[in-house]
Amino acid sequence: MKESRENGIALMESGDYEGAVAEFDSLIDQTTRVTSFEIDVLKYRGEAEFMLGDYGAAAYTYDTLAKVDKPRAEYYYLGAVSLANSGDQDGAENRLESGKSADAKHEVTGYAEAMEALGAAYMTAGDEEKADELYQTLVDEGFSSTEVYNRWMMAAMEKGNYEEALQHAEAGLALSDDRAKKEIAFNQAVCYEYLGQYEKALELFRSYEEQYGQDEKADHEIAFLVTR
Repeated sequence: MKESRENGIALMESGDYEGAVAEFDSLIDQTTRVTSFEIDVLKYRGEAEFMLGDYGAAAYTYDTLAKVDKPRAEYYYLGAVSLANSGDQDGAENRLESGKSADAKHEVTGYAEAMEALGAAYMTAGDEEKADELYQTLVDEGFSSTEVYNRWMMAAMEKGNYEEALQHAEAGLALSDDRAKKEIAFNQAVCYEYLGQYEKALELFRSYEEQYGQDEKADHEIAFLVTR
């Protein structure tokens, strides 16, 4: 069984998530009681299901872990991310609340990721106000990141609040975290374009390409702006 688990991990590392899930399922089917080994296998299965894009299955696995192991906050947070990615905002919010109940100080890894994922789900559903509330909460609680500011920026842009979006861009670009600076830089130029400040937008798109390389979308914007 240990060899089978290692094979499943190797399949995950090679990118064969479907094969990994099948391997882990086979192991789970062989079990008659839950030990630390089975819990470990379930964790790998949840990760493989998530990477496969089978978010409903991943959420089910993390829910199972919360029942057969301990109701750990990390399981609820991972379940929340999975459900948010599947478009189930209500389910994700319920899992998030369960995680917060087990993690009053928000010290467990996964809290910010769950909040970000839920915010993105609300954005996709067209509820920018709800997304805005989540991003404001993250920043107020000290979980600022370029990813948060980029998502917050996009929420403002969806509402047509380009000045507000630019404030989020400035705050995000000031961080040392580089995770989403490329996206922020592009969206910053878009905001100036929508505000009718074409020279500034053109300058920023050119600067974007100098820093991040030629980009088809940026090329298209530059071609448009040089005619303005």
